Amino acid sequence: MHCPSCGAETILEQKFCRSCGMDLETVSKLVVAHSSPEKLKAEKCLTEKASRQRMYHSFKWGMICFILGMASLATTKTLSLDKTYNLGPLFLLFLGMGIMLYGLLSAMRGSAAQGSQVLDAGPTGELHEAEATRELTSPRIPVSIPSITERTTKLLATEDVAKPRE
Repeated sequence: MHCPSCGAETILEQKFCRSCGMDLETVSKLVVAHSSPEKLKAEKCLTEKASRQRMYHSFKWGMICFILGMASLATTKTLSLDKTYNLGPLFLLFLGMGIMLYGLLSAMRGSAAQGSQVLDAGPTGELHEAEATRELTSPRIPVSIPSITERTTKLLATEDVAKPRE
């Protein structure tokens, strides 16, 4: 789902847009009213599948780079080439590890975001959020701090009432 105000990508359970702050609750209710729980679960399965495929592809390309780096490093070592020739294989090794790490971390980030936005269909067929709400915290009302002279003012006021005027 996208925010109608700024176009930022949002999730269905968000109460407010994280970019512009627009109230998304009514938009989410309209979207849920027009889509069935089965359709929402199917969309969730598709996003999970796409996330797994991205992780698999990044691991595959990372391993290819890593294996090429190891093979070329072994070749440069066995041929006793100059140390400057080791930079290419080392680059491939680090590139492969970086690609694999990126794939793993992006999949973990995606699953953590999806884990906190789990929707369950209740016995009535209504969708409700299973874990955390996506509302912004309620605004805190500041507590007024009494001034330093307030107590003295109250004491003087009670003394004035207690003393009769002359």
